Amino acid sequence: MSAYLIPAVFLVLIVIAGYLFLSHSIEKRRIQRQRLITAMRARRNSFRDLATGFPAGFLSNDLIALLYRVLIDSCEQLTRLEPGDHTHAEQLALYTNLLSSLKENAQQARVRLDNPQQIKEAHGLLQELYKFVMQQSALKQINQVQTDAYTDQINRMLLQMTVDGHIFNARQAQQVGKVKLAIHFYQLGRKALAAENASHTFDKQITQLDSVIAKLQEKLDSANDEKAAINEEAQTADKASNSDTNKEWKQFDEENAKWKKKQIYD
Repeated sequence: MSAYLIPAVFLVLIVIAGYLFLSHSIEKRRIQRQRLITAMRARRNSFRDLATGFPAGFLSNDLIALLYRVLIDSCEQLTRLEPGDHTHAEQLALYTNLLSSLKENAQQARVRLDNPQQIKEAHGLLQELYKFVMQQSALKQINQVQTDAYTDQINRMLLQMTVDGHIFNARQAQQVGKVKLAIHFYQLGRKALAAENASHTFDKQITQLDSVIAKLQEKLDSANDEKAAINEEAQTADKASNSDTNKEWKQFDEENAKWKKKQIYD
């Protein structure tokens, strides 16, 4: 009997071990699948917001086309991962049509953002797009020429939005009469441009900022000179007033001394 018991025990243990291993493998694949779905959804949502959530002309047609291709790829993967969710197929058709129609559209005039909240949001989304481009380049999904073209456009936009943010803050400071603070923000914008101006691409913008800064500095100096003149007049008036007061006190002391002297004689 024992001759059959031991093999049976081993068989049961093997079955249990196999079951546990299979269960673990299934759970691991389920977790990986869920992580992939979450990542695909996050990428789709972020790049959808960047492609459609800003004014027409904010992005170049090249970058919009890149975003549409990423969105199409994300929707294709989500369709396979979640076949029961029909919104993925609908969005896949939508972005495919948008990409086709984009090829027929001319590049719109470029626009710049002037809303701080939009600038902040777009800055973060463009950084995500930059990371994606670099990942695709490392995976050899796009060649070096494409990588350079995309990253150059993205870096220019990130720089311009940084400068636009400083200019917005400068104008806000001007509106409330804080000229010195406005100069500070304009100088930050100029510094950001100058740091990336090895090819003299931003000479015109730097010259414009220099002109604005010079005018504000002149206004600030004039205000400081006027304030200094007012302070000097006030100090002169105070000195004159103190001199008159001292004379009155001296006269009073002399008259008081005469009165005391007269009192002694009497």
